[in-house]
Amino acid sequence: LLLWVVNWLVGRSAINSAAEAAATARATAPSVPPTASKPATPAPKPKPEPPAQRPEEVAVQLLSILQREGRLIDFLNEDLSQYQDDQIGAAVRTIQEGSKKALLAHVKLEPVYDQAEGTNITVGRGFDANTVRLVGNVVGDPPFQGVLRHRGWRVTKVDLPQQLATTNKTLVITPAEVEV
Repeated sequence: LLLWVVNWLVGRSAINSAAEAAATARATAPSVPPTASKPATPAPKPKPEPPAQRPEEVAVQLLSILQREGRLIDFLNEDLSQYQDDQIGAAVRTIQEGSKKALLAHVKLEPVYDQAEGTNITVGRGFDANTVRLVGNVVGDPPFQGVLRHRGWRVTKVDLPQQLATTNKTLVITPAEVEV
């Protein structure tokens, strides 16, 4: 899910940047050509927009938030073979709580299907293969009858804090800490 969210954010950021640039170009285009009888007055200059974040900066920002709130990156990179299951379970609870808090604060998710997992459903003609993955014995053409094994998740809104400067050239998720 995390990788999917990161990939989605990278793509969405690129699309949103292009859409904002197109909207700005349309908004600043003159709607009526100037006439010869009126002296031309310069149009007020639009306020410069902060530079759009590169898609990878958006992904790094989300990973940074998940690291800060839930220590998720530390956990994913930890060798768990040296710990007992009860130790892992205790750590996972804290990681899950912090990561969930961060995700809820910055990303709005909704299930692709509202039905409960295990429910029989029909996947109709023209379904979006990015939204529904057919598994098992897939033969023929839709509609397909099947059992919902996972409801899926889609992102409906991303609200990341505006970064003041894009100086993160090395894409650092979290800086190293040195106690002096």
